[in-house]
Amino acid sequence: MRPHRLVIEAFGPYAESVEIGFDDLGREGLFLIHGPTGAGKTYLLDALCFALYGEVSGERSVKGLRSDHAAPTAVPRVTLEFTAAGERWRVERSPTCTLPKVRGGGTTSRGAKATLVRLLGVETEPEARAPAEVTERVTRLVGLDVSRFRQVILLPQGRFAEVLRARSEEREALLKTLFDTALYERVSFWLEEQAKEARGAVLEGQRELEGLREQAAHVAAPWLEERDPPLPADQEALQLLGQRLEAVAAGCEAALAVAMEEVERCRRLQQESGVVAERWDRRTDALRRATERQHQVAAIEAQRASLALAERAEGLRGSLRADGEARAELAQRQQRLEALLRDADRARDRAAALPDALLALDLLQLPPPAPLARAARALAARRVELEALARLAAEATALRAAATAAAGEAVEADRRVAKGEQLLAQQLAERQEGEVQLARARSAADRLDGLGRAEAEARQRWEALQQLEAARDRESAAQSLANAADRQANQVRAALLDLRERQLAGMAARLAADLQPGEPCPVCGSLDHPRPALPGVDPVAEPQIAAAEREQAEAEAEARRAAGEWARRQAERVALEQRIGDGFADRDGIRAAAAAATENLARAGREAAEAPRLEQHLADLAVQGQRYERRLQELRQQATRQRQQADDGERRAVELFARVAGELGPAVDPSAALTTLPPLEAALEALGAVAEEMGRAGSRAAEAGRRLAEDLGTAGFADASLARSALQEQATRLRWREAIHQFEQEGTRLAALLEAPELRELPEIRPDTAAAEARLASADGARTHALERRTRAQSARQELHRLLDRHSAAVAELGQRRERADRLSSVADRCLGRSHPHISLQRWVLSAYLEEICRYANLRLELMTAGRYQLRLSDVEGRRGVKAGLGLRVLDAYTGEEREVSSLSGGETFQASLALALGVADTVQAHSGGVALETLFIDEGFGTLDPDNLQLAMDELDRLRQGGRMVGIISHVGALRERIRQGIEVIAGETGSRVLVGPTAARAEG
Repeated sequence: MRPHRLVIEAFGPYAESVEIGFDDLGREGLFLIHGPTGAGKTYLLDALCFALYGEVSGERSVKGLRSDHAAPTAVPRVTLEFTAAGERWRVERSPTCTLPKVRGGGTTSRGAKATLVRLLGVETEPEARAPAEVTERVTRLVGLDVSRFRQVILLPQGRFAEVLRARSEEREALLKTLFDTALYERVSFWLEEQAKEARGAVLEGQRELEGLREQAAHVAAPWLEERDPPLPADQEALQLLGQRLEAVAAGCEAALAVAMEEVERCRRLQQESGVVAERWDRRTDALRRATERQHQVAAIEAQRASLALAERAEGLRGSLRADGEARAELAQRQQRLEALLRDADRARDRAAALPDALLALDLLQLPPPAPLARAARALAARRVELEALARLAAEATALRAAATAAAGEAVEADRRVAKGEQLLAQQLAERQEGEVQLARARSAADRLDGLGRAEAEARQRWEALQQLEAARDRESAAQSLANAADRQANQVRAALLDLRERQLAGMAARLAADLQPGEPCPVCGSLDHPRPALPGVDPVAEPQIAAAEREQAEAEAEARRAAGEWARRQAERVALEQRIGDGFADRDGIRAAAAAATENLARAGREAAEAPRLEQHLADLAVQGQRYERRLQELRQQATRQRQQADDGERRAVELFARVAGELGPAVDPSAALTTLPPLEAALEALGAVAEEMGRAGSRAAEAGRRLAEDLGTAGFADASLARSALQEQATRLRWREAIHQFEQEGTRLAALLEAPELRELPEIRPDTAAAEARLASADGARTHALERRTRAQSARQELHRLLDRHSAAVAELGQRRERADRLSSVADRCLGRSHPHISLQRWVLSAYLEEICRYANLRLELMTAGRYQLRLSDVEGRRGVKAGLGLRVLDAYTGEEREVSSLSGGETFQASLALALGVADTVQAHSGGVALETLFIDEGFGTLDPDNLQLAMDELDRLRQGGRMVGIISHVGALRERIRQGIEVIAGETGSRVLVGPTAARAEG
């Protein structure tokens, strides 16, 4: 990677934009970065590292990179053009920062941004935009990640003196940051974890064996004697247990066979006693039931008699039912008649305007058919009369209601007439007001042109006055700048004159410096030089004069430009004063006149704009007035009609009401009287129907009684009540029949059972079946116990054989686990430094890196120290060598002895540190896939070197730039500014730092 151009904006101490061209600096191959402490030299390296990787090279945080000297709205930005992988690139980054909000108060956070562009003459589209994507792309292009970039290209200030003088454990920590050896540490710890797991597997195998032996002892315990050992110690003891269980299982098999024979014998005896006991029980039960049957004979005979009487009465069931139904129907009709008579009497009491025939009707008993028919006809005639009178009364009521409504509508029409007259008066007043406004609007329209011209003149005068004020301010500013430029030009001229006078005064000293004894003077030609001129305190060189002359030319040009600008501003001010004319000093009056003219024009415009609307409004009001007058006439006519209609309706209603009252009397309402007739009409109709039904029901009851009397005589019953009491349901008769039949069958069956041959010769005492069953149960329990014991013994034998097999396999596997655990533990202890030679794998790798670093470093250290010193790797350090492998000592060729690096002087320490730093860079480069290191920055202190050692160090740096490498050095040493011709000077100021890029010696002399 080779940088070409670096641009910094609002970054660190640099408030303004700073641009550094590395191509000009790199032509010499070696350049210097110098300036006072705290000016921001290291920030240049931070900016370079941040541009590439988004991180800074020191201990700073990327969150505080924005310059405190920059404007509040300035965005920190770093741009770097560089060459990598054979192509030219430009990367631009901005860190996260806080900026003021564009609108309103407060601040807002701006996120980090980055872009990477390939430069091919013209810019193409960015190849990466996101910060992480740009960092990943740059890492591939440069071939180094950010940590290795800082290790190889940016050699940090004082870091390698720490590496040189640190203790072994501190040097180990520092080297871990330089070289990625975490893999070896992870491998060592991984091996340790594997060894722990392997040792744990061994312990697990041992516990598994113990568990298997415990399980075997637990399985065999129920079958062993107390004198047997409680726990088998090995495979052989387990096999002995297996043999013992084999013998126990064989004994259990024999005991089971004996128990099964005993069960069969007891089962045969139990079956034989059970057969005899069953016969004995059947005979006993038959005798008992025969005895019980003798006691049931009387009841069965009574059932026979009741069944015969019920079957005789069953033939009368139809006659009895017909007689009962006829009597019930007659009683029901009688109850219905009595209820109808009561209803008819109540309906007659509630009815009004009844005829005399109905009032004379007797309703305490069923009336004869003729009076009942006359009353019904009279009631029908009265209904017709009442309906006609009700229609007359309804017509009269409707006429009165219509008359009342018409009277109300007449009142409402009068109210609406009054309201219409009021609205018409309001509309007339509104028309008069509209005519006045229309006249005002037309007058305003006539004045618009004149008001517009007056407003334009007043506004132009006010704008010209404002421009005049601004022109005066610009003229004053231009005058101040012109005066300042004149003063600056005068100062520059005076400085140039002073430099020339000092130059002339120092020329003799410069000529005297070149005089040599015996050589002629270039001025007078004398060979004697008795009193040569001495140099002044502050000699002036020609470049200073040239620079002062350039500064004078620039100052005079700036003065001429400022004077021209002042003249232009004066002409602008005079032209505006002429445009305004007299009275331009009355600023308030001009502004008030412009405002008043604008307001008058606006008001007249608003009034004129209302003219069309007002004309249309007046036309609408005229149409509306005509409509109001027509509607008011209609309302007056409607009120007259409604009053006439109300008078006519009331007169006709009075006539009809008088007619109805003449027919029925003043207190009778025909409609109300009609509502009382329907209940009475229905009652009379029901009485006629019930009279007919009563006659038919009496005839049926008489016929049913006659037929029942004839059937009772035939069946042999004295009266109907005896026949009804003898009747039984069919289910009862069937039940009696079934009981009698079963009684007879059971007698036959018991007689046959007691005569059976197998029940004749039986013992007097019943056999003891419980004792036989108890003997069988005892024998079966013994068989079950023997079967369970044999099953458990076989299961124990199988389980023990399984445990024997598992124990044997586990013993073999445990041996393999022990072998693997021992091997892994040995390797892990060796890698972790716990065994001889007590150096961990990571330290061994770091010592190899350190040895390679020393080899590269000694190539330079021998040259810088004229062959006196070499760095040597030492293994003798730490208790029992635990921290061995990373010690550093110095071989002094003058004494031939090795000694501690702490014994080196300050200059020697710097030489060794620089050589060590460059050795690290060479080692990292060698292990970074052959990455070409075209650029190197060294931030170290050269002030500890004497002139001779400084010369040797510079010679080494000269060798570094061979082959086109660019080396940048950050240093305060003044001698370096004389030796290194190109450089970057960082100048601190109250408003931030700035840089000067170019020759260093000239500025040192100036």
